[in-house]
Amino acid sequence: MRVLVADDDPIYRSLLQELLTGWNFEVILASDGQEALDVMSREDSPQLVLLDWEMPEIDGFEVARTIRGGDADHRSYVLMITGSKRKSDMMQILVCGADDYLIKPFDPMDLKIHLRSAMRILHLQEELDELRKAITEGTPSKGTWETLLKTTLPPFPVPR
Repeated sequence: MRVLVADDDPIYRSLLQELLTGWNFEVILASDGQEALDVMSREDSPQLVLLDWEMPEIDGFEVARTIRGGDADHRSYVLMITGSKRKSDMMQILVCGADDYLIKPFDPMDLKIHLRSAMRILHLQEELDELRKAITEGTPSKGTWETLLKTTLPPFPVPR
């Protein structure tokens, strides 16, 4: 799976890149909010986005808002990374359009847990989109319904 890492801190960018590539993710790096928006405006933009909250020019809040206001056909999961521990900031992160947050500094195991949840949600969203498509394209046959309703989640790759 492709993942965008947007962070103005080169140390965190490098750390995240090392962890994610070690867990078999394809990593795309951005050093600020504008670079992140440029990546997300492409047709082949990644589904998974890790955003630093505080970046120059365009912050993570604005990037998340823009992603959410964009192409409705493109599904993305936004994980905001912040150094703040204030509850009001956590609420603001979720209100701006992020799906989840992680507080710096973080344990790599915590990142794995968040990524596993993100991949599961993205997979379920794809299944839901397929079901909607089958319904809107006409009445699905009995076999199609059975296949769609019996679909089980495949085993997710667990980052090592």
